[in-house]
Amino acid sequence: MKYVFYITAAIQIPMFIITVYYTIISLFGIYKKKETEQFTPCKRFALIIAAHNEEMVIANAVDSLRDLDYPKKLYDIFVIADNCNDRTANIAQMHGARVYERFDKSQKGKGYALEWMFKRIFEMDSSYDAIAVFDADNLVSKNFLSEMNNKLCNGYNVVQGFLDSKNPNDSWITASYSIAFWTANRMGQLAKSNIGL
Repeated sequence: MKYVFYITAAIQIPMFIITVYYTIISLFGIYKKKETEQFTPCKRFALIIAAHNEEMVIANAVDSLRDLDYPKKLYDIFVIADNCNDRTANIAQMHGARVYERFDKSQKGKGYALEWMFKRIFEMDSSYDAIAVFDADNLVSKNFLSEMNNKLCNGYNVVQGFLDSKNPNDSWITASYSIAFWTANRMGQLAKSNIGL
């Protein structure tokens, strides 16, 4: 019986320490620091949408990026039409994106598509200060690039945007996703950012 106590303690004590650690960190997500310094738009961005058979949503995603409140000469929109057999590439191009079609049945998936696209971007004559990656069903706040510009000008190397759900009230599944996003954003990402982690 004594061994059961020690085994249980050996499991519970580390779990308790980890729980306390994350609880303390999450408390720093209760407030949001005011960013007072606004920088003039100067950073150039490559905005990448990785898409596989997304003809139903790609137009909204490209339009959302095209309509950002940021100088158009300082960002380019790229769509990777990855192994598509629908009209994703045509629709994205009609809405103003630079479309790169990729057909590789042996290396399927977003990771391979992004690696393939990064190589092309790094070989371009245009140079970018940052790359932002989106899914084909994402919609972006109009101030997204202005905020990214501010972060980069403040010395950040990597920035995670705020993720949210478009339809939290549609079903219990979308509500669950929304709660997960809100919790991760507020108690995880924001808390760590507030304390410099």
